[in-house]
Amino acid sequence: MKKTTQVALLKLCVFVIIANLPFLTMTQLLGIDTFLDSFYHPSCYQCLKTDKVSITDTPSSYLIVQNPTHHEYQVTPGDTILYHSNTDTILYQRVMKIQVEKGIKTYYTATGDMSHLEGPIYEYQILGKITERIDDTLWNALSVHLWDLSIENLNAAALFTNT
Repeated sequence: MKKTTQVALLKLCVFVIIANLPFLTMTQLLGIDTFLDSFYHPSCYQCLKTDKVSITDTPSSYLIVQNPTHHEYQVTPGDTILYHSNTDTILYQRVMKIQVEKGIKTYYTATGDMSHLEGPIYEYQILGKITERIDDTLWNALSVHLWDLSIENLNAAALFTNT
């Protein structure tokens, strides 16, 4: 009887470890702060596959985007933003300069060779700030989809609080 209890306990431990591997992967990819914050503010994060975005320089991957509705959202030079272009295309580029004139904030990005600035991009065009780019591997795809499903459908934030 004691041996069957030990085997059952071992199977349970293996199951719990395997079930949590995608979340451990996402913790490693996003960082613990962003991972936990995504459960507290699930509507402030999106996961997009890059085949939905106009990109010529990268293979397929996932983009983790922090929405402008996030309480700590702020774009600074060096951040990568996801935005609607003037031709109704969704693009992402690194912000090189931010300018405020007459209360209107505009963002400027650089071309591939960084020789001149492109813009302006207005705040209403920005969909969010890209916090992470994740390679499209089978394991990462599974981890990203489980994380995305979990932040929307689980009350996992209750697991991380002391109350």
